[in-house]
Amino acid sequence: MAFLFLAVSAVLTGLCFAFYKVGFLAFFTLIPLFYVLIKEAENPKRKFGFYGYGYFFGVLFHAAVFYWFVYQYPLEYLNFTKGEAVAYVALSWFGTGFILSVITALWVFLTGLFLKSGICKKHKWLFIPFTASLYVLTEYSFTLGSLAAPWARLAVTQQSNIFGIQTASVFGSYFISFMIVAVNAALAYGLYELVKRRDKKTALICLVCSASLFLSNMGAGAALYAHDESVSAKRPAYTAAALQGNVVSGRNDAGGLYDILDRFFTMADEEINESGAKLIVMPEGGFSTDIGKNQSVKRYILDFCRERDVVVIFGCYEYADDGFYNVTWCASPDGTLSGPYRKQHPVPFGEFTPAKDIILKLMPFLEDVTDIGDELSAGNESVVFDSSLGKLGAFICFDSAFENIGYEDTAQGATVLTESTNDSWWMDSAQLYEHNGHAVLRAVESRRFMVRSSQAGYSTVISPTGRILSGVEPLTAGFAHRTPYLFPGLCLSAVCGGFIWAFTDKIKRKKSQI
Repeated sequence: MAFLFLAVSAVLTGLCFAFYKVGFLAFFTLIPLFYVLIKEAENPKRKFGFYGYGYFFGVLFHAAVFYWFVYQYPLEYLNFTKGEAVAYVALSWFGTGFILSVITALWVFLTGLFLKSGICKKHKWLFIPFTASLYVLTEYSFTLGSLAAPWARLAVTQQSNIFGIQTASVFGSYFISFMIVAVNAALAYGLYELVKRRDKKTALICLVCSASLFLSNMGAGAALYAHDESVSAKRPAYTAAALQGNVVSGRNDAGGLYDILDRFFTMADEEINESGAKLIVMPEGGFSTDIGKNQSVKRYILDFCRERDVVVIFGCYEYADDGFYNVTWCASPDGTLSGPYRKQHPVPFGEFTPAKDIILKLMPFLEDVTDIGDELSAGNESVVFDSSLGKLGAFICFDSAFENIGYEDTAQGATVLTESTNDSWWMDSAQLYEHNGHAVLRAVESRRFMVRSSQAGYSTVISPTGRILSGVEPLTAGFAHRTPYLFPGLCLSAVCGGFIWAFTDKIKRKKSQI
């Protein structure tokens, strides 16, 4: 029965990412998980088994979140056989969960240990802030290292809950995840006391506590939203456009480099004539060349900016002495180029192969897995473009899952954030909307407009409060236009303090027995 509860909890929580419009259900989907942990904590033989519970939960949770990897099949453009394509999809889909669940299981394991501690047995409510703080540290740990993958952040499930995400502008999006976990933990504790001990008073207190957490966040968010909307209305504005050319990776009908150039700049011309756009943002890797070495493409872009008096941010590649980079540049009407910004987080198994020597011995067909031919190097710094419209921040694709880039850009004076991404690999799947959810959170955290251009969708313009002001549906061509880690540090203190308190209480109880 315990594993059934864990499976239900994991799958439902994962599906809240795919069906983000009902993402509020994430405030309830972890209840079965916590119910099992509270119950098993009373079993004197249960200790290290918590880790197994956590790993089981984590694998199913990530499998539900990353189900859209199946949209890569059959990978014909890489000349994979059907068997090789199935192996690659399985490696991407389930392998991701097997790796990430090592850390997810640690969260469950430590929560279980804390529930078994003497201090928690006397004050069981302490596990609520403890496990929520520990979960924040778990999400933060996913941002570290070359294999960092902070995709499955609980805050992303709330991207359509506009009031609910506004406190991210004060505490960061980790606070939203904290609230989701805390509400679930409080409800699970109340339910357990009601079912197992018939304790209606404690159940009512837990219900009131969870409601208070939820409503206080919503109330604070409503106040922040109202304030920022009034401020935004007074800001000087220009029209920005995100172009979407519906160029699908691996498809052979895109044409050559100059065909693609003509397609995007014809669209840009139409948008300028229609809306008077002054900022044009184009997708990741839109022009598969190095403009440092291709002077004709460089002149093409700069001439367009000068003739049409616009700023254009565009994606291409850079062959440098120290590596091969996925980059964006910013071209201004005065003929200057600002940049490049080098993508800081290439996608594992998509743009580079971790532990390459070992992996290729096991699966040699992964040699040519990247659509661009060469493996990408990672950039090591955030870059703010200097343009005639002011300073502009830059993300490329997977970068938008990392909040530090937005903070660094705004610290350097960026007044608008931009994101160039591809996303055409996933067709019209939940991945597109989950990815856009990260951009929503980055806009709210930084209190900046985000202009997001994708090759084949979902391209959007996002307000500083996280509202989608304009968007282009997936697999269509068009344009969208419209005029620091404080909280994780507090959570680390809470987790350490909880364990220290439990440890000292255990010592005191032993001394009192002597």
